[in-house]
Amino acid sequence: MGSPTCHVVFSALLAAATAAAQVPAMPVSPQMRFVDFHRDLARSDVVVVVGTLGKGKEGKRERVPDGQLGGTGRVMAIAGTTYFKAPVQAPVQVRATFAGKADKPVVGYEVQVARLPDGKEQRQSTTGSAAPMDEGMLALFVMAPGDKKKGLDLVHVIPFDKTVDKGADAEAVFVDTMADFMAVNRRMLELENGISALDKAADADGKARALAALKDLVAHPLELKVAANDGLVTQHVAPLEQRAQKRIADASAPPPAAEGGGK
Repeated sequence: MGSPTCHVVFSALLAAATAAAQVPAMPVSPQMRFVDFHRDLARSDVVVVVGTLGKGKEGKRERVPDGQLGGTGRVMAIAGTTYFKAPVQAPVQVRATFAGKADKPVVGYEVQVARLPDGKEQRQSTTGSAAPMDEGMLALFVMAPGDKKKGLDLVHVIPFDKTVDKGADAEAVFVDTMADFMAVNRRMLELENGISALDKAADADGKARALAALKDLVAHPLELKVAANDGLVTQHVAPLEQRAQKRIADASAPPPAAEGGGK
């Protein structure tokens, strides 16, 4: 057996590693935190809400040979950690609905369970940014019916994080920020659809309607609730608006004059 001193040092190192593993760093800028789900919004059955995750019902666990703690921002592995994956069904208490119908939704997702060397367990989604999936957490949930048509499957999740979402009214600001994320994604889809409709117009009347709709969309710039999120418009919306303006200019230009002038 090792000396008491060695045991104390090892225990201290283990405790430090475990503590670090339980607090993976999260992105702090809107640009890093933003999730592009605009094409998911093309589904008529997609549901987007901000809500609180309820107590989950975990299915049968399956041990996996390897795993990792954390996701976007920091990934780490702790020697002696055992990893499992399991399906979970959990209710979501809705605070704000951005798309679809959300009457007491139940979300299904796969969770990774990391059993740390000290016996504690840490859960995180295997979807997207590997967000923690803790009972009682506030988050944006993007959900859609799955193959089994029972409840909704998790497509994306962005959790509230007290290290990022600060202030006396942090939860309200988080809801507004998620509304901005939704607005950016919706505008991206609207612009793509508008450009596509103009390109695919089958006749002059259809082209005129598509052109008018696209002009109207571009003429009303997107305004967000939280000024700190304005960079998302520049990053994600502006390139599509430039494409739309180019297509408007091309479609509005008079046809080239025919070569040869006489009868």
